[in-house]
Amino acid sequence: MVRFSTSTMRNIENRIPAGAELDRAATMPDHAPVRVRSARRTRRPVHAPALIRTAWWPSLVLFLLILGCAGRPLPSDGTARPAPTETVPATGAFKPGQLPVIRIGLLVNRDSANLTGTGRFRVVDRASGEVIGTSSSGQIWKMQAKGAWIDVSAPGGAAQGLYTGPIQVNPLAREGRIKAADREYRGSMEVVSNKTGKLTVVNILDVENYLRGVVPPEIGKLKEDRIEALKAQAIAARTYTVANLGRRKALGFDLYGTVADQVYHGYSAEWPVADRAIAETRGMIATYEGKPIAAQYSSTCAGETESIEDAWGGNPIPYLRSVQDRHRGSDDFCNHSPVYTWRVEWNKSTLENILATRLPGMDPRKRGEFSLRDISIKSRSPTGRVQQLEIKSNHGTTTLRSGQIRSALRRPVRGQPMLRSTKFDLKFRQNSIVAEGGGYGHGIGMCQFGAIGMAGQGYKYDQILKHYYRGIDLDRVYN
Repeated sequence: MVRFSTSTMRNIENRIPAGAELDRAATMPDHAPVRVRSARRTRRPVHAPALIRTAWWPSLVLFLLILGCAGRPLPSDGTARPAPTETVPATGAFKPGQLPVIRIGLLVNRDSANLTGTGRFRVVDRASGEVIGTSSSGQIWKMQAKGAWIDVSAPGGAAQGLYTGPIQVNPLAREGRIKAADREYRGSMEVVSNKTGKLTVVNILDVENYLRGVVPPEIGKLKEDRIEALKAQAIAARTYTVANLGRRKALGFDLYGTVADQVYHGYSAEWPVADRAIAETRGMIATYEGKPIAAQYSSTCAGETESIEDAWGGNPIPYLRSVQDRHRGSDDFCNHSPVYTWRVEWNKSTLENILATRLPGMDPRKRGEFSLRDISIKSRSPTGRVQQLEIKSNHGTTTLRSGQIRSALRRPVRGQPMLRSTKFDLKFRQNSIVAEGGGYGHGIGMCQFGAIGMAGQGYKYDQILKHYYRGIDLDRVYN
């Protein structure tokens, strides 16, 4: 049986909506910057506005040749590969035949950020092209938000000046990686100031190396006998990636490195078996009528996946229809999941406190003292998932729909995480309410524990993907 930690279970939960838009502030500094011209740190002041680094947000065209072969290479499948394809700029539409470079938002809206490297690395102001400094492994550079500016300090705290940025941090060694927030990442880093006067740290690398930090956190560090599930996850994640290039363009990157898009833990998450799965499916995505699919996936469907229109409304999508998580009367493929079934119990006062906290965000009229009078399920989807939940209180009647239900009915444990799924029944005790349910996530598309179960029964990655995404094709769109 595959066992996942609590943190892993949180990580492979369903994707959540996009965050708020961020961009730059237009404030100006009230004093001139100081800059360092060489490694000897001889300083001279800059007095004239003409020498102030670009005072307004520059019109940026990002074209970075990332170290696609940096660090240890992807394992070979023993076959010769064609010559490397050219890369394309990040934050743009996917172009078949080209290996995309992607921008991942690692840290968003931060007051400061500390960056270092595992080898020699260079810090550059992209607006002017100035090399701010070069450092050795472990030396920490600090970036602080100062309105529309980035205050850069070298190792030891020596101030380097104010910059509009972006500030780019590039490894100089083939094996070099950049470290941010206690994790190491391949490729380069970019620190950007946004309109809120905060900093965003972006990791820039090619899609194949990005997947090495995505697949294990999403589906687990599986063993060789489950490599077909890793291959299916790699293709689903690659498809999601290329289909969503530019999705967060207004924020200065393509995708979040969290469950808002896909969980990405960089170099620290890499796993040899997953590396092999990624290498053997290189460039392969799932398509429908010649276009990348919306490759939704979640942890555990508990016997049957959900049609997208039943979960989120809108029009049906042919390849995101409900499917049984079994073949020919077999047991459910995901029945080994630790959340195949689950039970949550709230006492009345605890549930009242949770709802008093959560409901005002959905309906501002529900503020103030909260007294629960009734809670009932009003409608279900064809798979049995709750579509409408009615809550009666001293504030009147509130009807929650689909994703709102999981967000409102937080579990009464530390951190109050969301309810695992909307596939549940309610039971009432003398002074408590019990939800008995199954599954984890929205249930749309590929069931990750189902994929693991199918791999254990000998199914290949293409059979797994075509089971959950009906009518799709698998195409290699770059080599």
